[in-house]
Amino acid sequence: MNQTVCTMAEKLNIIIVGASYLGSKVARAVAKSMPLNLAENHRVLLIEPNSHFSHLFTFPRFVVVPSHEHKAFIPMNKIFSEAQCNAEIICASVETINQSEVIVDRDTPFGRKLPWHILVMATGSRLSPPGNMPTNTKLDSMQYLKNLQERIRTAKSIALIGGGALGVQISTDIKSYYPDKEVHVIHSRDRLMSRFDPSLGDVVVQSCKDLGINVHLRSRAKLPNTDGPCTIELESGKTISVDFYLKCTGQIINSEPIRELAKESINADGTIHVLPTLQLEKHPRIFAVGDVNDLLQIKSVRPALGQVEVAQKNIISLLQGETPEAKYENNAAGIHLTLGLKRDVYCKQTQDGSSPASIEIEDDEGLEDMGVEHMWDDLRADKNDFWA
Repeated sequence: MNQTVCTMAEKLNIIIVGASYLGSKVARAVAKSMPLNLAENHRVLLIEPNSHFSHLFTFPRFVVVPSHEHKAFIPMNKIFSEAQCNAEIICASVETINQSEVIVDRDTPFGRKLPWHILVMATGSRLSPPGNMPTNTKLDSMQYLKNLQERIRTAKSIALIGGGALGVQISTDIKSYYPDKEVHVIHSRDRLMSRFDPSLGDVVVQSCKDLGINVHLRSRAKLPNTDGPCTIELESGKTISVDFYLKCTGQIINSEPIRELAKESINADGTIHVLPTLQLEKHPRIFAVGDVNDLLQIKSVRPALGQVEVAQKNIISLLQGETPEAKYENNAAGIHLTLGLKRDVYCKQTQDGSSPASIEIEDDEGLEDMGVEHMWDDLRADKNDFWA
């Protein structure tokens, strides 16, 4: 609905930090469900440093396969088309958060100190590039992917350091798209995808062998400080010579902006401890959703999507002066992996491993762009211009 723009002091801000898969959905859900009697005095602000929504699931594919990289970065200008209150995206990075303000790194229409009434941390986790982009704009990120595509195209041998989803998907896409290249996956654990049920690791290893990928398990690598041709030494003493390597390890939970304000809620691994209502125990007007909270030890988007409705309901309850009662209670875990261009694997399991995992394998002529258009539809972005 159209609303007269008011000054910052006239509205109470519901601030969501991070336009992640969950953060963007929470922002949209709250704005869409805002009761009309509260709409005039409340505003939803979604703070995100990237110019576009980053469809992270496509990054491993678009590191390898050319001509689709522009589809991974989706305009967010229409995500609030159903908002019942004023709702805006602030393109900025959060420097710190105190008891009353979110302080950002650049000037915004509301200044650099944004008062918050309710705060949602949806900052997720961060991987070394190419798991996340090293740049914040669409054009720069597209160029980064194009540069990697060209390096992979011209290389004869490549090593992926890390046997999680990122390393597995990039390696299988390389070998699927360029069968003649020499590809190595080096992993320090005794199985690939080691956070999941061993049955998934078995499927992944077999798929790698079928593609001709060299898998090195229980092999911690001593990485040379170079971006070009090098020899990688394993702790076993074995050496591997490659044209270049990509580091696919080092996931870091991004809770730093709130550390000083809520240090008692930050776990040793960086996750934020929350109640089943998604609130911080000593800060009931602060919520945390997705990877950044500690409700799911095995991090993946699909099992966490239920947190969107819980956060939305409890935020509205707070705004109405009621006690939040919605709770997130889900023991599910799982992941969808591509293993090259023609194989998809779906793993469904429990967080605690209390029941056997379900593994489903689909072999078909998969879409090169992984069906990315559905995400453009979800964000109401215009598919007539994938370069927007």
